[in-house]
Amino acid sequence: MKVLPWLTLTAVLLGGCATYPDAVRVSEGTSLVSYEAAIKAGISQGTARWSGVIAKIENNAKETRLEIVYFPAKSNGRPVVSDTTAGRFVAYVPSFLDPMVYQQGKQITVLGPLTQPESGMVDKFQYVYPVISQATVYLWPKQQERTQVEVDTWPMWRNPYFPYWGPVRVRTTVPTGATQTQGQPNVQSSSEVQQ
Repeated sequence: MKVLPWLTLTAVLLGGCATYPDAVRVSEGTSLVSYEAAIKAGISQGTARWSGVIAKIENNAKETRLEIVYFPAKSNGRPVVSDTTAGRFVAYVPSFLDPMVYQQGKQITVLGPLTQPESGMVDKFQYVYPVISQATVYLWPKQQERTQVEVDTWPMWRNPYFPYWGPVRVRTTVPTGATQTQGQPNVQSSSEVQQ
């Protein structure tokens, strides 16, 4: 019975860690329109909160137009960037956004009311964008790199006749939240370690 309070506390703490940033947080019970619903069902009313990567920024006299490549969000709102996307959307922000800060390729989460879609071009392709107006935006900070080192030792006992513990595997610096793309780690055999 002593385990139950710990499990409850752990669930509360983990749930608290998975909240969106204050700028794009909504009150509990708020109904949000998903990107898929806006595309497939043509929904153009309600509140939307979508994440993605900035493709283009354009400052007009009274607002800023952001064209964003949509990616699904993690539980904290940060987009999960991959090689495939469901499409693009446009967000209109009622203020000036500096293009040096809101650069192409940066990750963003947008919250605001949906309005009528607009037609445009992606290169020479005719495209219809879902639109969020009067948008509040959260620009995600660049992910910091971390050093991940894993050492495998086998056998777990030291042989008194050999000055090594066994094969050693070391992985190098990997951006936080990214997957390693450098291939298989280098594993040295015991004969290589002795040389």
